[in-house]
This record gives sequence, structure tokens and C-alpha cells, in this order.
Amino acid sequence: MSAAEGLLDPQEEDVAPTAAECIAFVSDNQTHGVVESMISQFFDSPIVRDGGSQQALEYLAEFPAPKVIIVDIGESSAPLTAMLSLTAAFTEDTRLIGIGTINDINLYREMVGAGITDYLVKPVTEKALAAALARAEEPTHTQEVPEEHTNPEQIKRVAVIGSRGGVGASSLAVNLAWILSSDKKKKTAIVDLDLEFGTVALLLDLEPTTGLREALESPARIDSLFVESATARLTETLSVMATEETLSEEVHFKPEAIDLLFDSLGRTHEYIIVDLPRSALALRQRIFETATDIILITELTLPGLRDAMRILSTIEEVAGGKPVIVVANRAGSLQQAMSPKDFQKALTHKVDFLIPQDDKAFKQAANNGKPLVQVDSRGKPAKTMQSIAARLTGEKKSNKTQDTGAEEGGSKKKSSWSKIFKKG
Repeated sequence: MSAAEGLLDPQEEDVAPTAAECIAFVSDNQTHGVVESMISQFFDSPIVRDGGSQQALEYLAEFPAPKVIIVDIGESSAPLTAMLSLTAAFTEDTRLIGIGTINDINLYREMVGAGITDYLVKPVTEKALAAALARAEEPTHTQEVPEEHTNPEQIKRVAVIGSRGGVGASSLAVNLAWILSSDKKKKTAIVDLDLEFGTVALLLDLEPTTGLREALESPARIDSLFVESATARLTETLSVMATEETLSEEVHFKPEAIDLLFDSLGRTHEYIIVDLPRSALALRQRIFETATDIILITELTLPGLRDAMRILSTIEEVAGGKPVIVVANRAGSLQQAMSPKDFQKALTHKVDFLIPQDDKAFKQAANNGKPLVQVDSRGKPAKTMQSIAARLTGEKKSNKTQDTGAEEGGSKKKSSWSKIFKKG
């Protein structure tokens, strides 16, 4: 066969290569393993190659652009420039996900603003990449303008604080957020302000997000784009902001950041549940001032009583008149040292709800990474939490609120317990 005949032979004609669904260029073994594992679950015959932005450009010059391209720019001195050069090499139908080493919310904003689908920071986890791939499958990746509520005064900002560590404040905050979002169909955000030891993400089996520290230290960074980047969406109606900061650096909170954060979250959420640590004085006070509702959870013990009295005193000083719901957890446990009646007399505040002890249900929820109300919605602890949520929504006063057995006038009568502790 002559050369001319070979060119005319249909079997020898050049056929345009078919565009791959997904191709990734990564530069390290850890990222390679995560990427290869995840994209095989989303696409047929995906390709993972060694390299970075330069290798991706060389590929795009020779082959059609894939549906999704993942590029490791961790070794690039100018990551944004590297990504922009890639966006010029394909049409808007291709989704581009960057992977880098710089954890900077401003860089994330610039990338998303330039049309890049997502930017992940190393070490990349399977959950983070799965979320990015899910977003990449959406028809378009345009930044939606949040729909603002017509009446910001209707937005509920609920602060949940424990009298002591380990009394169940985070668990209560998570369960209330779940009830409000799932059962009440309210758009809800839960914010874990314990940036070092917070457990909200752990209780919901979520990877901690990034960006919350930057916002609290630099309020000017807070906007709708930041909220999207620093928030994990658990369901259509429940968003989570929870980070996990290093223990080697102190977090410097700016109290004014709370106002901006609440305002930004309030544009797209009806309820904001804040899991509030007892540390960070200025932050704690600002939360009390801006919250619409405060929930203080404690145990019926002497240490619980002492610290509950001190926190109530602080609330009165900085946010006098603010409604406070007092919840006693693990009622009926072996650790309980006082009756609800004696406890609230000493506290000079009504104990509004009692959450009964149920080790089995709480352990099951923790092991499954799910809220207790989702695991055992008919149990007594779940029923009590549902009543607390009903109080927040104003559906009913208390659903025959847990009867503490105390006298109606108990809040005005001081017992010998109150003389033991001084408030403040």
C-alpha cells in the first residue's frame, strides 16, 4: 500500500480523540491516592497523572478538555496565575478544581471569582474532594446572591453554653440544629466557636472546615463568599461552621467579627446556633449581647451549680433581660448531687428542662456520628430536646415543659446552697 493509499484508507484516518470525563495532575503520593480513589467513584475511566499546571497545559494543547480537571498547584509560586492560564485553555463547560498548600481565604475568593470551581488545601481528604466533585457536577458554578430576609429581626441567634466542660453543650447545640433544620424545616447554621477543641464536626461526622479563624481575627474578610467557603452543608437546610486549629498558636478574636458573621449568615439562614466556649471573655460577652436566646446547660452537681451561677451573673451584667433557658443534663444519673428543686432555688433561676440520663442512646449517636434525635427520636432525651426547640420556635410554651418538681416561687427563695457560692 502506497503512502497516498494509506492516507485515503478509512481504517487509517485520524480520529479525533474523545474527551476524558476527568483527568487529574498531582505531585505527591498522598494526594494521588485520595484523588484516584474518589474520582473513580464519580467518573468512568478517569486519568491520574503526575505533574502540575504545566503538565495540564501540555495535555490541553494536545487533547480535548475533559469535563472535570483537577490540578495540583502546590509547587507553583503563583497559584492564581497558574490556574488562570488553565481557564484560558478550555471552554466554560469544563470544571477546574485546584489543590494547593496555601490556606488563605483571599486566594479562595480570587479563584472562585475567576471562575474556578473549587480550591482545596492539602492534605486533601476524601470528603473534601467528594464535596468539590459534587459541586462540579452542578449545571453551572455561578456565585448566587443570597436572598436576604425582609425582616432581620426575625432571625434567631441562639447561644448554647455549658456551665462546665463536658456537660453536653455541644451535643445539645447539634441536636437543636438538627431538629430545627430537619423537623421544623428551618434553614439553620451551627457555628462551633471552640476553634481548638470543638466537637460539633466530630459529632456530625464531618471534616472541619477552614476560614473561621481568619474571619474572627480579620472581620473585613467576612462576606457571602467567605461564608460559602467556610461552611459545610450537611443537608439542604443545615450548614456547619467548625474548624480545628493548631494548639501552637493563640487565636486572637475580634468581637466585632461576630456582628458581621451573624449578619452574613442571617442572609440565608433563619436560625444560627452558636456552640459557645467558656473561654475568650470578649467573644463570650459579645455573643451574649447579640444573641436573641441563650441556653445554659448544666448538671445537678455542686460544681455545676457554682459555675451556672457565675455564668448567669455574667449574662445579667452584659445582656440584662435577655431570655435564658436553663437545661439540666443527665438527670437521674449517679453523678446527680441535688434535686432539681434545691438546685433551682440556689440558682435563683428556674430549671426549664431536664434531659434524662440515657447512656445507651448517647453512645449510639456518638458512634454513628449522628445527632441523638436522628438515632432515637422517640427516647426521652430526644423528646426533651424537641421541646426545647419548640420553645425556640415559639410553637408552644413548653409542651408541658419538664416538671422539675420545684415550687413556682422557687426563683425568689434562696436556700442554704446559695449562701455557699458567690455569683461572679
